Amino acid sequence: MRCWPRFLITLALVAGPWVLPARAELFVSSFNLNQVFRYHETTGAFLDIFIPNTNGLLSLPHGLAFGPDGHLYVASAANDTVLCYDGTNGAFRGTFVSGGSGSLDYPVTLIFRPDGLLYVSSQLNDRVLRYNATNGAFVDVFVTNSPALDGPSDMVFGPDGNLYVVGRFNSRVVRYHGTNGTLIDQFVAANVVQPFGLRFTSQGELLVASGNQNLVQRFGATTGAFLGSFAAAGGLNLPIGIVHGPDGNHYVASYNNHKLVRYQAGSGAVLGDFVTGGSGGLSGPNFMLFRPPAAPQLQIARVSTNAVLSWTNSSFVFRLERSVGALGGGQWASVTNAVTTAGGTNQVSLPIESTDRYFRLRTE
Repeated sequence: MRCWPRFLITLALVAGPWVLPARAELFVSSFNLNQVFRYHETTGAFLDIFIPNTNGLLSLPHGLAFGPDGHLYVASAANDTVLCYDGTNGAFRGTFVSGGSGSLDYPVTLIFRPDGLLYVSSQLNDRVLRYNATNGAFVDVFVTNSPALDGPSDMVFGPDGNLYVVGRFNSRVVRYHGTNGTLIDQFVAANVVQPFGLRFTSQGELLVASGNQNLVQRFGATTGAFLGSFAAAGGLNLPIGIVHGPDGNHYVASYNNHKLVRYQAGSGAVLGDFVTGGSGGLSGPNFMLFRPPAAPQLQIARVSTNAVLSWTNSSFVFRLERSVGALGGGQWASVTNAVTTAGGTNQVSLPIESTDRYFRLRTE
């Protein structure tokens, strides 16, 4: 007789279990003004300058991330720091990673992970560094500089749990082991020129902003094979950041004409300017972030020999993931079983296993 295993379910997003406002505003780094702008999540209307930088500490802002405490963290590239701002009102809270800590040199992207660490791409010395996610203390060099990586810009942990890093200066996307940071391969080595941003999609693709081509290029998420141009229109002029919105579509920051363009998920059809050029005074947008929503309640039930996991629909698209290997190991993989929708509920049926697993919902 098979024993019913303990299915352990995490109910929070990867970034943390804080309570968030219902709104999912869009935050945009303004490189030229050393500020962070805020826009309405569904209309693109200008709301305010969330971080006006009255103290002058924010210099050439790049990547944005909400931390486990619910506050907003910003990579301040020119002074090699990571700064913390109140997640509700944008008030300055302090320097989280001090200038040059761990040899940090021009930080670009910030990723908080469930392993209790903050990962930061260090562009000018070709490294990815790790810091304590609670106090900002330097922990170690996760990715060391090598000929494979030149000028790390954006980075993301893929569906396979590995880390994908854009090499801006040698026009590559390099893949590293998600646990120990060792080099796996050059995942994308052609069809991009001066790339900046990247994102995996639920359609099984990797999107890369190819800055000097004014394109967003599509690659197979598992093979790295070139699939063509995803966003060949829309007036892009030096595209940098890519994010997925609460409507499931893709948003691209167009640096030189100071706007954000929206594209339809899957087809890549141009849906128009989401933030019009210079809206609210925006100048030189590079990286963006939608405020992450609270995850829907994840339910589990046994139906015959299957476990059925279900969650309610929301304005954000959530992906179901499960732990890989030992519990608490920090490795996650997407659940690829078909998701069915009945009314306002999504559900997926999985065969019962003899080992324990964690499950979580994560935004695209």
